Amino acid sequence: MHLRKSVAGILLAGGNATRFGGSINKVYLPLGGKPVISYSLEALDSHPEIDELIIVVREGEDSMIDTSRLRKPFKVIHGGSSRRGSVLNALMATDADLIVIQDGARPFLREYYITDCLNALDDYPGATIAVRSKDTVKIAFENQLVQRTPKRTNTWLVQTPQCFRRSDLVKAHLEYTGVEATDDCMMLEYFRKDVLLVSGDDTNIKITTKNDFSYAEYLLKEKIFV
Repeated sequence: MHLRKSVAGILLAGGNATRFGGSINKVYLPLGGKPVISYSLEALDSHPEIDELIIVVREGEDSMIDTSRLRKPFKVIHGGSSRRGSVLNALMATDADLIVIQDGARPFLREYYITDCLNALDDYPGATIAVRSKDTVKIAFENQLVQRTPKRTNTWLVQTPQCFRRSDLVKAHLEYTGVEATDDCMMLEYFRKDVLLVSGDDTNIKITTKNDFSYAEYLLKEKIFV
């Protein structure tokens, strides 16, 4: 980045994990000898551009986060009733110029993902790590009948981290109160602000199902992610 701006890393750990099953929040399950969430937490804490951390957890799970080794200033706050609510709570807990949002269930966060997305904010209000779709994507009606087929070269699978100028993201959240969003790029899309897709890779998986967890164990065992 050309001008040094303050940066906050937001780590989301307040999801319901309904598709994973079980009574324990999946981000606290042991993966390679430490909780899933520890990987992203350590990556955010060690990144040279990030100044502070905002860790968003469910009520009653404050003690599940091991913050004893963190070097950066941090806050542990409670999430909202939805992902969007959790992000808004985090945005209100910092006055940093730039924001990095990371899913706690996505353990294989590489330093260059954060760096590349932050650098993109020199020219764009938002940026996200993403990979091109390998499969043909179908847009369907609610009854699962195909509506149309977009050109495959134009379809991407969005991941995290996602980076934003905080002022733009806050404005979008406060103005578009009646919409729900599955990621924060959608909020800037409603606000008609540009979001740049930054190429990542397929190892940047999100642990949503037990099969995802098994694949994450494989990636660690085979040292595909180190």
